[in-house]
Amino acid sequence: MNQKVKPLDNIKVRQAIAYAIDKQKVADASMPEGTELAKEFIPPIVNGYADDVKTYDYDPDKAKQLLAEAGADGATIEFNYPSDVSRPYMPAPEDTFNVIRSQLEAVGLKIKPVSDRWDPDYLNKIQGTSKHGIHLLGWTGDYNDTDNFVGVFFGQPSPEWGFDNPKLFADIKKARGLPTLEEQTPLYQDINREIMDFLPGVPLAHPVPSLAFSADVQGYQASPVQDEVYNTVTLK
Repeated sequence: MNQKVKPLDNIKVRQAIAYAIDKQKVADASMPEGTELAKEFIPPIVNGYADDVKTYDYDPDKAKQLLAEAGADGATIEFNYPSDVSRPYMPAPEDTFNVIRSQLEAVGLKIKPVSDRWDPDYLNKIQGTSKHGIHLLGWTGDYNDTDNFVGVFFGQPSPEWGFDNPKLFADIKKARGLPTLEEQTPLYQDINREIMDFLPGVPLAHPVPSLAFSADVQGYQASPVQDEVYNTVTLK
């Protein structure tokens, strides 16, 4: 959610959007079987996951109440999503968009859909400008490290999120500089709690990456870091 544009700078509006989303229906409609719903911006297997973060379980009545309190009932929200792409964390962007759009409209928001081609238009707009509203994007971790998630997302000011939160930036920098997991873990747990209180966006799900091959493909070895090697592959 881009806090450079109104009313997304209002925490109550961001909370309302979170309460309006039924994550299970989003996952059922647009993500592979086995997808785990997300409570925060890192998966449970990553160091520093905090099981006690503030959650925003599906509650459309609460969403309507918060929008009214914020004076944003009936507000128009630009909703950006990519076309002509399938990503491991977002295999069917248009399906994900349509489910969330219907849920946000059900609590009284007016949605302005904006679709752009993934490369280069969508990424350039979302990550390089403030000319967007709410948007769909995700991350496939390069390696199992907390900073590769929260540090990438929230370690410094970014046009994607449009906020300045010096305390959060400083907390992430401090945790990044500690030498051991034992020292880092409680700090990252606090950071995940801090992020979900601040609510810069809505973590939707941790999809299961999926690959499909014809039965005559032999020898493929999946890479844990998406460095796909095909010289072991044969066609039978």
